[in-house]
Amino acid sequence: MFTLGVSSGIACYKAVDLMRDLQRGGARVRVVLTRSAAELVRPALFEALSGERVGVELWQGATVEADDGPYGRFPHLDFARGIDAMVVAPATANILGKAAHGLADNLLSTALLAVDPRQTPVLFVPSMNATMYAHPAVAANRATLRERGAAVLTPDEGPLACGEYGVGRWPGNDAVVTALDRLVNGHGRLAGRTVVVTAGRTEADLDPARILTNRSTGKMGFAVARAAWREGARVILIHGPSTPDVPPFVEAIAVRTADEMGRAVDGALSEADQLWMVAAVNDWRAASPSATKRRKTEWDGRLELERTDDILVRAVRGRRPESVVVGFAVETDDVERRAADKLAGKGCDYLVVNDPLEEGAGFGVDTNRVFVLARDGARKDFGIMPKLDLAHALVEWVAERGAPVGAVSR
Repeated sequence: MFTLGVSSGIACYKAVDLMRDLQRGGARVRVVLTRSAAELVRPALFEALSGERVGVELWQGATVEADDGPYGRFPHLDFARGIDAMVVAPATANILGKAAHGLADNLLSTALLAVDPRQTPVLFVPSMNATMYAHPAVAANRATLRERGAAVLTPDEGPLACGEYGVGRWPGNDAVVTALDRLVNGHGRLAGRTVVVTAGRTEADLDPARILTNRSTGKMGFAVARAAWREGARVILIHGPSTPDVPPFVEAIAVRTADEMGRAVDGALSEADQLWMVAAVNDWRAASPSATKRRKTEWDGRLELERTDDILVRAVRGRRPESVVVGFAVETDDVERRAADKLAGKGCDYLVVNDPLEEGAGFGVDTNRVFVLARDGARKDFGIMPKLDLAHALVEWVAERGAPVGAVSR
């Protein structure tokens, strides 16, 4: 159960879609609007879509029982009790100021005072004019709320409804939902850690019109990045061409070739507490890419290829002491033996292995089935599941085990 507080920013119409996204994730959502927000988006719309009573006035009375009992004449408690989190989206400068200074003159601000952010997650999603957002008073209010345990998202930068440009745009529903997921479901296993994740495929030019690449879409790597961030990590995502949108809150580095990915990984190793090499990096590239298109009437179709550098092996040699390196491998035959050989040859701490010939596993699908080998001889099998669920399970398992006993410190 979430309580969604809606104040009167221009972005308040987007709160309708946010509520629907939360519902799609399986949540019940109760909505509280300020009186001004109710002039912009009618409460009846939220009520019809949520199937819940919508609150506007402090003394309108309560007809719905909270999870732990009816509060009758105290509707602010209806919206503050029995919830997993409260999110205020959009959060205007006015509601930020009221919350920071403990003012309670409407239903939303009073409900906020009935929630202790040290016990129940509270998330503010500011959206306003850039000058207002940067004003010292608003900045101080945001800092105060954070100090007291609330989370405050940073708005996006771009064109604003007023016609100006700057920081103050609605950050997007994905960012809000992801932040709530971290607050409600994350356990902080990687708090204070930096996790580097590679994802997607790489490309090698054959000529200006053709490339050598593979089937990776980046779904598994992006899922690992999300899972690591949910567990509290700072995440650096080094990704090649991919299908999914870059997850919010990660530091994304876009690359295309194996060499570019290798340089990016080298540059991030000094910060990495964990490195997850999920990307499908080309093993081969053209020895002599053509500067012009190879025409079928002039080319016999033969290619001379050369090996690319092994980024994983190089990363294992250059990693920080006590850091953890997780490799990924795709095998289609004699999987067990090849996986064991690859773990020994690469020198990583863990190797995640999957067979793309298995139904529901591998490239381009939303599910996967893997097993993990550790340098200390441990093995863990994960049945078929959605890639994001698998990523959460993998990140949690590795975080709990840490560097395998017997792993070589470098």
